[in-house]
Amino acid sequence: MQISFFAKLVLFLTLYCISDLSVKKNILRKTINRANRAKKV
Repeated sequence: MQISFFAKLVLFLTLYCISDLSVKKNILRKTINRANRAKKV
């Protein structure tokens, strides 16, 4: 029981970290795209 709970906890933490990283990357891409557009204009 404890081992499965620990495994679930680790899985949730890794999933949260991965999703958080992907969101941050998306925001960075959007800001970089906007900066590039502003430079062109």
